[in-house]
Amino acid sequence: MNKAPILSRCFGFFLLAVLISGCHTVPETGRRAFTILSVQEEITLGSEAFAEIKKAENISSDQEKNAMLQRVGERIARVAEVDMPQAEWEFVLFENDAVNAFALPGGRIGFYTGMWKVAENEEDIAVIMGHEIAHVTARHGAERLSQSLAIMAVGIGVQQAVRDRSKETQMAVMLAYGAGTTLGLQLPHSRRNESEADEIGLYYMARAGYDPRVAPTFWEKMEAHAGGGSPPEFLSTHPSHGRRVQDLERAMPRALDYYRAAGGAVD
Repeated sequence: MNKAPILSRCFGFFLLAVLISGCHTVPETGRRAFTILSVQEEITLGSEAFAEIKKAENISSDQEKNAMLQRVGERIARVAEVDMPQAEWEFVLFENDAVNAFALPGGRIGFYTGMWKVAENEEDIAVIMGHEIAHVTARHGAERLSQSLAIMAVGIGVQQAVRDRSKETQMAVMLAYGAGTTLGLQLPHSRRNESEADEIGLYYMARAGYDPRVAPTFWEKMEAHAGGGSPPEFLSTHPSHGRRVQDLERAMPRALDYYRAAGGAVD
């Protein structure tokens, strides 16, 4: 008896059960997302990973930049905590020339001093901080991990389904599966997460009293700093800067309502 179809169906039923049992609703956007980790598991994983990063990276002693980072982080985290009250927020500035920042599951946020090459003021930092905090509350890290595990599980099923074929056929099928899931699923999903973090972060910074209208300008500055040379969008983990600006402009009316409610002046 050829067991491959039976094994494939078993993996399909397994994946369906995981998908049904592992969904959560992303705050602000209402999107249903696939996550098999609990929030507490995310916090533990993020804490352990951040501890290793702090050992490997140089932590900045720049008092002015550190003070700004803590001030902006705490201010935005206060408005975001309604979406993830369990989060354990920690904001660390690393001495690194890269224009970059990152978020780990559970509330750990890292900024590089190189970000100040583009960020001219506190509101620019708030754009990036809102984006990174949004990654945490939207649980994007856990979602990516869950997606990778699901792809791996299906990949095992595909491998079993063709195990009686020639080595050449097996290799061709697995290469096609890998390329298909990367270009058709993982990269588009990553770009969607980045766009979602832009939108949610825009709302967070507005609720925290930072003018959201600086966000499109900031991403234009990021594009100018990058100086071109980016891969085509369909091969990238991030949307193009131009698309980010367009999406932020579409979300701006709602963000301005939040900014007015926070006491901000809108002409």
